[in-house]
Amino acid sequence: MVTESGADTLSFVTPGGAKSVLYHFKFGTAPFGVAIDSSGDYVVAEHGSDALSKITPAGVRSVIYQFSSDSEPQRVAIDSAGDYIVCEISADVLSRITPAGVRTVIYSFTGAAPAGVAIDPQGNYIVTEHDSNVLSKITPGGSRTVIYNFSSNTGPSDVAIDPQGNYIVAENTANVLSKITPAGVRTVIYQFPSNSGPHAVDVDSDGNYIVVEESGSVLSKITPEGVRTVLYQFPYDAPADLAIVPVQYVQTTSLTSATTTSSANRASSTATTSSSEVNSVSLPTTINVGHTTGSSTGVPEFPFQAIAVTAIAIAMVGSYLVVRRLARSGD
Repeated sequence: MVTESGADTLSFVTPGGAKSVLYHFKFGTAPFGVAIDSSGDYVVAEHGSDALSKITPAGVRSVIYQFSSDSEPQRVAIDSAGDYIVCEISADVLSRITPAGVRTVIYSFTGAAPAGVAIDPQGNYIVTEHDSNVLSKITPGGSRTVIYNFSSNTGPSDVAIDPQGNYIVAENTANVLSKITPAGVRTVIYQFPSNSGPHAVDVDSDGNYIVVEESGSVLSKITPEGVRTVLYQFPYDAPADLAIVPVQYVQTTSLTSATTTSSANRASSTATTSSSEVNSVSLPTTINVGHTTGSSTGVPEFPFQAIAVTAIAIAMVGSYLVVRRLARSGD
């Protein structure tokens, strides 16, 4: 499940590289963080609209919490009690939102810009502090300790926890995926090309690291040995975050005409997948635009398409009127 901040979209990408849109947000919503709750609903941190929302598998949206202006919720994780732990990057706050919409501040930072959060087995919050270049641990009671100090301008953006309890960090500015042990020892897993901008990371059931490369508009897979394959190449959608959908919540309907397959995936010899594998994970048959349910067929995937069509139509009408006026003046 991928949030496409530039396209204001929540979409599925299968392991085989087939993409289907579940929900189109209003323009400027800029969905960033996404997590999956115990009911299989998608909880989204809406960076641009300062909201925390819930999208059902059927594509119905409801607002859980409306933050104050310029809080800019960046990431969300869900704790064992079902509460939402939110990084409010501009407010410099880690907060807890209950399903009933009650907010409490867990920790107030100073110039840290908390960007990513993961919850360890003990219930502590592991936080990437983007501007202060720190990986920290916050207890539920609000006590903070530093796990690792990165070099200046590393820009840690997101964190996931692997089965061994290590912290997997997307170093956005350094273009690095790294592993930090609980004892604070760092090793580089993968060095991305310049300006890839690894922005989000999760760990799949095979122990691979699934990474959103925001600047490169790529969803990639990195093995623990450091081998990278492209799962999906977005056109220009600024993918922001991902969550791996548990098998029990994968939709049971078939792939539809709304699904597109990445040309980058087809071209990659290391990511060759048979059609049966692509269809082994099925996707929804409807796309929702705003709060309106519509057929998946014919719905533009990007708002720019609709704008372009409107502009061409206006230009054609304008040209027609000019020709008519010239013809009349000639008479």
